[in-house]
Amino acid sequence: MPDFHYGGQAVMEGVMMRGQRHVAVAVRAPSGEIVLHEEPLNSAIYTSRAGKLPFVRGLVMLWDMLVLGVRTLMFSANVALAEEDTQLTTPMIIGTVLLSLALVMGLFFLAPLLIVSLADRFIASSLVSNLVEGAIRILFVLAYIAAMGFLPDIRRVFAYHGAEHKTINAYEAGAAL
Repeated sequence: MPDFHYGGQAVMEGVMMRGQRHVAVAVRAPSGEIVLHEEPLNSAIYTSRAGKLPFVRGLVMLWDMLVLGVRTLMFSANVALAEEDTQLTTPMIIGTVLLSLALVMGLFFLAPLLIVSLADRFIASSLVSNLVEGAIRILFVLAYIAAMGFLPDIRRVFAYHGAEHKTINAYEAGAAL
């Protein structure tokens, strides 16, 4: 078992892989060509004293993966849009992220809370109320994933997601890719 576990995520028409010192993304352009991008990771956030504290380390890694994930998603989107002479701008990215966060908060947090608050007068205990709210959230997440699976572009991302898992598993096991 390796000391370091690699990570990654699916992006539009490709995968991002994160190692100990570098992150790389490979994306299939509309022309069929594979476009590669690689960059070093900021070692200061991983080697600092504060970055080794359990709770802080988790927050740092979560933030790092969020930033890397959005950056590689935008890279893959720009590769896909290259033939259309369109590029995503920083304001477009910020607007997309803010709109996405608002929709997530509304759909997965506020909507279940509102539904349960309407039914709370019929529910005898707070434990049952919390369980019902949790069940509604799980149903919303499953319904969202199922609905997204009907979109052809998202199906393709799901396929790349599986390829990313298989690639990391093979690499960590020392198997041929």
